[in-house]
Amino acid sequence: MTKRLFLIEGLPGSGKTTTAEALTRLFQKEQINTRLHIEGDLNHPADYESVAYLKMDEWIDFQSKYASLDVLRFAEVFNDYVLVSYRQWQSEKDIPEAELAFLQARDIYELPFELYQSMIFKKWETFVAQALTTDITYVFECCFLQNPLTMGLIKYDLPEATLRAYIERIATIIAPLQPVLVYVDQTDVEKSFRKALNERPTEWADGFVSYYTEQAYGVNRSLSGVEGTITILQARQELERQLLEMLPFRVERFGNEDFSVEARQLWLKQLIQSTVRSTSLSES
Repeated sequence: MTKRLFLIEGLPGSGKTTTAEALTRLFQKEQINTRLHIEGDLNHPADYESVAYLKMDEWIDFQSKYASLDVLRFAEVFNDYVLVSYRQWQSEKDIPEAELAFLQARDIYELPFELYQSMIFKKWETFVAQALTTDITYVFECCFLQNPLTMGLIKYDLPEATLRAYIERIATIIAPLQPVLVYVDQTDVEKSFRKALNERPTEWADGFVSYYTEQAYGVNRSLSGVEGTITILQARQELERQLLEMLPFRVERFGNEDFSVEARQLWLKQLIQSTVRSTSLSES
């Protein structure tokens, strides 16, 4: 099996994480060197999780104040900016609340869209260059469609043409890895999302609904509460399905309406078999 990147996408509550984990286990069972990176991974090689962007003057001032807390170990210094992995820092040091809030306000996902977008492109480019030197198969959850659309659609309510161009650029960057996108589909968005609300902690549910309805897309349409969130998710799904049609690489849709473990395992095994078969044919 040649180098591969498997992208697992779908709406919250659709079964993305479970599908990504199951796919990884099957690869490992086949002795395929595989690395899984799911949502919230602090060490994600192609995305940012709890990473702050500081201009150089901000960094100089910040570092001078907190050098004793060894922040440099958790920072990447570039020519005109610095990235600080503040959750990793927090996991090892007792960071004052005011300083943590300062970094959170400068999170990559709080940047203006153009700057955020440029940072994401650089991250993907660096990852692809590194991945091409290894024999690792990567499984990524949600960083190809969900995270970009959370910023572009939900947070900033940008035109669809802008979002399409953004996704197209990432697709071009990752093309050398021969990606395969698995879209975990749900025909009934309301049913699957309410299932997630019932199964997950109240803090997650409240935070998710609050975020979705209080960003530009929800505010511009006067959407609120769970019902408003479902409306936004339905719009997001419609856009995602349109984006799937334009991608220049393999896309497979897995209908997960029944959340059947057996059906998922069978579908993923068939996916792996077809991937290995298509790879063998291309190499012959």
